[in-house]
Amino acid sequence: MSAPTLRELLPEFLLDLAARRGRSDPTVEAYGRDALQFFASLEQPGGARPTCAAFTTASVRAHLAALTNSHYARASIDRKRAALSAFARYLVRQGLLPRNPVAGLRQPRSRRKLPTIFPESELASLLDAPHATDFAARRNTALLEMLYGSGLRISELLGLRPARMDLSRGLLRVLGKGNKERVVPLSRKAAAAMKEYVRAKREFLEVQRLPDCGALWLSDRGQPLTRFRAFQIVRRELMALHGEKSSPHVLRHCFATHLLDHGADLRAVQELLGHRSLATTEKYTHVSTERLKQAYAQAHPHAARK
Repeated sequence: MSAPTLRELLPEFLLDLAARRGRSDPTVEAYGRDALQFFASLEQPGGARPTCAAFTTASVRAHLAALTNSHYARASIDRKRAALSAFARYLVRQGLLPRNPVAGLRQPRSRRKLPTIFPESELASLLDAPHATDFAARRNTALLEMLYGSGLRISELLGLRPARMDLSRGLLRVLGKGNKERVVPLSRKAAAAMKEYVRAKREFLEVQRLPDCGALWLSDRGQPLTRFRAFQIVRRELMALHGEKSSPHVLRHCFATHLLDHGADLRAVQELLGHRSLATTEKYTHVSTERLKQAYAQAHPHAARK
């Protein structure tokens, strides 16, 4: 019996990643794409598809070097290496590899890029601007207010269910990474925008005579709002601020940084964001420090001395 190919083993790994490790759908999808990209680097035109025998430290090192030469971002390469390492660990558990060939492969740490942050005044100009009152406009406003008012990831926001929201008390029960639940407070503006959206959604379904599919977030056609479409909506709205492409994650960055700017405790922000490690949250303290330095340089009379 011939050895299974890496492509044949991938679906079971992804299933294990979701079921046993509790990884989110976007993470599972990204790991699947990263693994397929690696497989493609091993395949020769007209040749047999690679098996576990081709999954070696040398082949992984060559693949990562090719990605570096192709000018992939360091964060992307780090994730791809993590995906291959997770796949290798799975194969080791299944007895198909003697050891993890990715273990020990580390790139020199580069200086961490600080996240993009919108000043509070600019973000307020977007959120406080007059909006239309139709269903789509109410939905888009609620998306923006909820992302900034709670710091949720876009996948967490789209996964919310009405039973997990207490808008009168301003509380959400969020299912985050690793299926870990956390309680997140909600700003008054976000709660109000959400109430308006729920009302507009109900009216929209009645007027259009559409059945309620059960999803909290709906598309313009009454179907569950996809992550891709929600991403597009938020990106379009944020482009009005700087004319540059921004992801929904920028609002999560703003949420954390603005809290720290106003004196919030770092560990409290860690809990709100659902970070496993405090080190992940600490990057926002660097953002706040940079903003303080900029304010000092612009305002202090001795800051510009040569």
